[in-house]
Amino acid sequence: MRGSRNGAVPVACFRRKERFMKNGVFQLAVPAILLSFALIGCQTAKPFSPQNSILTEQTGLSPFGDATHKTIEFSVFSGDTAAITGWTVEMANGSAIQKRWSGDAKSFPTTLSWDGHTDTGALAPEGTYTAHLAINYGKTGPVTAQSDSFLLDTSAPVGGLTLNPGQFTPDGTGAVQPIAITINGSSAVASMDSWSLEILGPDGRSVKSFDGKWPASAMHWDGKSATGDWVMPSMSYTARLTLRDEFGNTSRKLSTIVVGDLPAVAVLPEAQAAPGIVSVVPETRGFSPNGDDILDALTLHLSYGARASVNAWKVEILDASQQSIKTFNGDGSSRQRSISWDGKNQTGSLAPEGAYTARLSIDYGSAFAPGNATSTPFVLDTTPPTGTVTLSEPLFSPMEGSSTITLSVDASSPVAKIESWKLDIYDPENHLFRTFDSMWPAKTAVWDGKGLQGDLVLSGEDYPVFVTVRDEFGNTGEIQSMVPVDILVEKTLTGFRILSSRIFFKPYTADYTDVSPELAAQNTKRLADLAAKLTKFSNYKINLVGHAVMEDWNDMALGEVEQKNILVPLSKARAEAVKAAMVAQGLKASMFTTQGVGAADQLVPDSNLADRWQNRRVAFFINN
Repeated sequence: MRGSRNGAVPVACFRRKERFMKNGVFQLAVPAILLSFALIGCQTAKPFSPQNSILTEQTGLSPFGDATHKTIEFSVFSGDTAAITGWTVEMANGSAIQKRWSGDAKSFPTTLSWDGHTDTGALAPEGTYTAHLAINYGKTGPVTAQSDSFLLDTSAPVGGLTLNPGQFTPDGTGAVQPIAITINGSSAVASMDSWSLEILGPDGRSVKSFDGKWPASAMHWDGKSATGDWVMPSMSYTARLTLRDEFGNTSRKLSTIVVGDLPAVAVLPEAQAAPGIVSVVPETRGFSPNGDDILDALTLHLSYGARASVNAWKVEILDASQQSIKTFNGDGSSRQRSISWDGKNQTGSLAPEGAYTARLSIDYGSAFAPGNATSTPFVLDTTPPTGTVTLSEPLFSPMEGSSTITLSVDASSPVAKIESWKLDIYDPENHLFRTFDSMWPAKTAVWDGKGLQGDLVLSGEDYPVFVTVRDEFGNTGEIQSMVPVDILVEKTLTGFRILSSRIFFKPYTADYTDVSPELAAQNTKRLADLAAKLTKFSNYKINLVGHAVMEDWNDMALGEVEQKNILVPLSKARAEAVKAAMVAQGLKASMFTTQGVGAADQLVPDSNLADRWQNRRVAFFINN
């Protein structure tokens, strides 16, 4: 039923009708006769369209969640759209209004979409919200309606896992006793949905995985991998837990599952090797000590063989040339299960980026021969990823040329693999317009030129692009680019309309040269582009219509005076200035007529302080 007033099938009709009923009580302030009409309409398969209401079939949204929950959609209904003199829709968290739309009958929406951001573009506070609709019908007071409550979820789930017993215990044959794993998870405002658990071996490779839907949160692991191999004694495994809430928000938690030593054996003669495994195992393939709390240190898990006989131990961090740059050591009373390296050398300076290994040396005194082990290589990653963004078209023209443009992200890191990227497109006023994200190796975003609210790009404008690229160890880099939009031409019933391309005028004047050098250069280029476009229409009449923003929009009497005495003459003068620029570019003056309408035909309400800049324009109408 979204976006339509007609043709709803009975199933959708009854579902929407049920949203109005709760414990047998009609929820909206609608007369009983209207309810009777709506019920009769459902029985005869007519659409259920309540007057003066705002509805959603979603329970919430999360801007950081999955694709189906990044926004929340609303259907908006009025009793008599033609009679509307003004309307507002507000997203409210209790008494606090976070987002507001407004307009007149021409701009009354059938649907609205909210992305969880405030009027300033900031993320709205997490919590319970309702949408409030107010409609003015001339002299009568406003008619109001309220949606069902819904959740704005911005916090990732929290939780972890517990083990019982706390580690695997080998039985001497290679087998281990099973452990019970309990998943713990919660969300600040949302319900938990599901979890997945991946077990990684000492080498970082996946050995076993589990999945569950909430509230199921308990499982047993028998210590076998997916191929049937037992876990190795005296080693550590990593449990990578992913938690998901009902709106697709996710969080990841790493935990260690330790496998105990083999059972004690009799002391062997002097100079014999110690029983059990001596090892030093990095928990991850690498790390990035950049202070973002993501893999800022590397954990090395230690296994001592005959633990009880350890006299002294030492772990050395070795660079690519096998030179020791950092040392950890202890005696038999400080046999640590693991140590953590923060990427600094012995003097406290950050070590160079690159591949490293760890070497464990153990002194058993006279009981056994010294034990030694070297880890697999791991990476110290200090350089953020870099890259470029490539456009499939040098100028984006969604109405004349290709209906989409492809943005291709090419990124790399000196020592790490690229993991993911997020691409944000901003409008010319620096408001977030559209966003894309993906896991690597996917590299492209296909954009249809529409924003988060479904509005099309503006003609002749530049849309900044910011791409955040993350590598496998959490280092992030930013790539900047720009999508230039062509001068857009739209076919109408009477000819063509060139969609608005902003020319920056000096405030309260028709002068577009006495502005900052940057804006003046933009004006010169855009006017030249417009003139080049118009050469294809030399046999047409072109009407230049100037527009302006009304500052006294909230006072009808003052607004009428401003419109008559200031805005109409000003918008006419601006249209004349653009005409003169076209003639200066070589076009005939006889092609053009000019008109100033002030604030009579706005793209957005002048009360919308954030977006009303779009009303300052000169429109081109090309008539047959």
